[in-house]
Amino acid sequence: MRPAVRFAGLLLALSLNPLWAAEKVTLRLGDVKGDRFASLQASGELNNLPYNLKLTAFDSGAPVQEALNAGALDVGFTGDLPFLFVYAAGAPVKAVGAWQNNPDSIALLTRPDAGIHSLEDLKGKQIAVNRGGWGHYLILGLLERAGLKPSDVTLRFLNPVDGRAALTYGSVAAWAPWEPYIATSTQVDGTVRVPDGGGKGVMSGYSYALARKEALSDPKKRQAIADLLTRLAKAQVWAAKHPQQFASVLGQALNMPTSITRSWIADAHIRPLVFDQSLIPALQKSADFFHRYGVLPKEVNVSDAFDFSLSANANQIAKQNAGDKS
Repeated sequence: MRPAVRFAGLLLALSLNPLWAAEKVTLRLGDVKGDRFASLQASGELNNLPYNLKLTAFDSGAPVQEALNAGALDVGFTGDLPFLFVYAAGAPVKAVGAWQNNPDSIALLTRPDAGIHSLEDLKGKQIAVNRGGWGHYLILGLLERAGLKPSDVTLRFLNPVDGRAALTYGSVAAWAPWEPYIATSTQVDGTVRVPDGGGKGVMSGYSYALARKEALSDPKKRQAIADLLTRLAKAQVWAAKHPQQFASVLGQALNMPTSITRSWIADAHIRPLVFDQSLIPALQKSADFFHRYGVLPKEVNVSDAFDFSLSANANQIAKQNAGDKS
């Protein structure tokens, strides 16, 4: 497990009275690339926390899941598909909150000289994807869209860093990443999107806040998690309304050029979701889809994968945000 961005030893103890710090519960949080945490920090939602928050940030969702499963984290932010796999494997975690990325911010990239001008051109090509993740799901959906079978291509299972290198240096003809890898690859490496190769119509774009059952059984941690979910929803609304300021903060936090973080924010269009039972069918659809292709070895019923009891205040923020845009 190798965090790409590690806020080493970051321990936030922001109580107005430092003498209370010893009594405050600590939440151990894992994030992917740090964008959620950056929005929390930039928006001021980390001010005056009634608990301590310790963060580790990772390359992708899978290592967040590994850390949750191992008991190294209390809460993790990750995509829906990494969650699906650890839930299917019996990991002691539940989804407790949700947000959505623009599905087209998950997309298939190629090099201009790779000869891929349509989805049909993928036949016979090697394609890099992250096994069991957004890229894997996307390519299977795109192959269906093009009337192709998985056997018509060769899938190379690579992490995002290796997938980018494989496309750049010609080891594969296409790669299925998400933001900020899309912005980085297109701006720095000169790659392009495959026409009709975005996730709209294939992906939900959902991501989840996950919590270990141990944390959910602790009254103080439950209260802290509910508070964190509310602050995250507020932070995501703030980030969407202040894209230039957020892009600057995000670039500094992750050591990325602001041109890339601006593109990432505009493409991903992240928004908090009302976290209720209406989300269950989307995850069930993904489980059934992956089982049909043998990616998930068994059928999975996801109806017990959620704990909706902590999201009431965060849901109010999501509803207000949706109303502002109606």
